[in-house]
Amino acid sequence: MASAVTLGVADFTGGFAGRRSSAASVAIAVESVGLVAVPLAIVLLPHGWDLTAAAQAFAGGAVGGLGLVAFYRAMSLNLIGVVAPITGFVAAALPVTVGLIGGDHLQVWQVAGIAVGLGALVLINGPTRDGVGNARLGVTLALLAGVAFGLFFILFHAASHAGVTAFVSGRFGSMVAALVTAFLTGTSPVIRRSAVRIIAIGGVFDGTGVVLYLYATHRLAVSVRAADLVLPCVHRPLRTPLHP
Repeated sequence: MASAVTLGVADFTGGFAGRRSSAASVAIAVESVGLVAVPLAIVLLPHGWDLTAAAQAFAGGAVGGLGLVAFYRAMSLNLIGVVAPITGFVAAALPVTVGLIGGDHLQVWQVAGIAVGLGALVLINGPTRDGVGNARLGVTLALLAGVAFGLFFILFHAASHAGVTAFVSGRFGSMVAALVTAFLTGTSPVIRRSAVRIIAIGGVFDGTGVVLYLYATHRLAVSVRAADLVLPCVHRPLRTPLHP
């Protein structure tokens, strides 16, 4: 739950900053600032080195970085009611499905809770008519972000035993992906001065949230952990308007 809250704040601040600077620059900055959580990772997470886990975390971070770029861009279109439920549902449903196929054993009440939570997310964040002209782009970006976040949760769950290594490798994966996106799209990778403070806050919360996710994922099935994380962090904080 602490991970859900911190990542929720990071999503809100990142979406807010995305209205002041390019999505790619915000993602790069958030991932970079998030490295301040390394001391917390050293305290809470295992210190072992595992090349396979490092590669998984790097891949997860890269996919997650692309998801952040898509999410921040979609949020800048003023389509919270469309973007939040789609991204949240897909991001939660993908790891839940993979976890169940992979052999997660859930109690009936857990399955029911996940189903109700996913349904509630869609109902609470029902689409609005705001920004109809950009709705198609917003939906596309939201779907891409949801898939990317779902893969991020899955890959980080697999790499969580590497602890600190997974955390650091994932951050660099995200930064590389965002830098490549900035290069390919011709957007500046440098954040605007007006977005520095809000990005600094978001980066600290994002890094802390990922550390807490890695810590928690040792103790819960990926299906429960991902659903528990995504449902609170996507629809609750983002209901606050993002107008500067």
